[in-house]
Amino acid sequence: MKYRYRGVNKKRNTVTGFIEASNIDEAKYRLRNMDIRPYEVSKDIFNNGVQLKFNFGKAIDLKGLIVFTRQLSSLINAGVTVVMALQILAEQERRPEFKKILIHIKETIESGGGFAEALEKYTNTFSEFFVRVVEAGEVSGTLDKALVRIGQQLDKLNNIKRKVVGALIYPAITVVVAAGVITFLLAKVVPSMVELYGDVKKLPAITQFVIAASNMVRDYYHIVLMILIGTVIGARLAYRVPKVRAVVDPILLRVPILGLLLVRSGIAIFTRTLATLVSSGVQLLTAFQICERVTSNYLLKACIRDAAASVTEGQSIAQGLAKRKVFPAMVLHMVSIGEMTGKIDELLLKVAEIYDEEVDDAVSLMTTILQPALIVIVGGITLVIMVAIYLPIFGMSDKLGS
Repeated sequence: MKYRYRGVNKKRNTVTGFIEASNIDEAKYRLRNMDIRPYEVSKDIFNNGVQLKFNFGKAIDLKGLIVFTRQLSSLINAGVTVVMALQILAEQERRPEFKKILIHIKETIESGGGFAEALEKYTNTFSEFFVRVVEAGEVSGTLDKALVRIGQQLDKLNNIKRKVVGALIYPAITVVVAAGVITFLLAKVVPSMVELYGDVKKLPAITQFVIAASNMVRDYYHIVLMILIGTVIGARLAYRVPKVRAVVDPILLRVPILGLLLVRSGIAIFTRTLATLVSSGVQLLTAFQICERVTSNYLLKACIRDAAASVTEGQSIAQGLAKRKVFPAMVLHMVSIGEMTGKIDELLLKVAEIYDEEVDDAVSLMTTILQPALIVIVGGITLVIMVAIYLPIFGMSDKLGS
């Protein structure tokens, strides 16, 4: 649930915004961990519940943000001030919306504000992860290194998303093409072949079934199409409801092959994000909150909340992650060793690198198995239709021959 808040940050400036939490007490707890003293927290009635959102394009996409971050890091590392670097990048920027954002950020810094404070005004463009790592870099005087970490994290995140989407594109295209072929057979081929049956009174059961399906497609195609479109839209809207996702996401993780891909990609994103935040000096509980927002699957989100609660209660991160038995033993052992040696960020990065490769393996496995499986399914359906069409003709030929 989303809450609207108003409070004072550690610089004694009044801040307002929105925060995700299950209840108002959790919202206040999260705000205090973000060094914000809240004095007004209320439900955002305009942003809770199900609603249609029309996105007419962001100021900058993920790939563009990666390039911007690297360029900014290089300029600052070369000794250019943040204001001058933003001015240079704004002058060469071709996207008008992002150009305006860079100019506004530059003006905010020139008027005495901090870089992270200026970024917070544009939450649709710069994530909380981006802002917090920049804030840590400002405090420690290592802003260029902080931007390098951000660029690396965004690049890895982009690669993982690209791999997961790439693994799902082929099955989606195959299903669409198969649906088109089957629809064509039922709407055009079957009716023309039925005319050859003449006055045959008794047709095989499979032929009767295919003819009934053909008639339904031809006579009620608009209703069938509306049902299919309504089902897709309804499923997408329902999946946005937190209670629905809390039920569906654990099921998705148990689906063969797909669940393996989702778990491995989720662990890779979580461990790399947490490692980047911890190594940048971000407070651990705040880092967990950011990781929870970056993670998409609700069961993995719950595991991250368990880890945060475990740390709050004085226990280890590994104990919290182990509660729901989602994280593999290897990950838990690596995290436990990192906690004991004080090198949690280094161990988490190693886990992330391992699971980057695991994602590649899961994508290869998914592609290898799904391609022949879909071909067999589509071929089987087509074969059933063709057998149903020609079976009466073979019967008629046998009678004529006898």
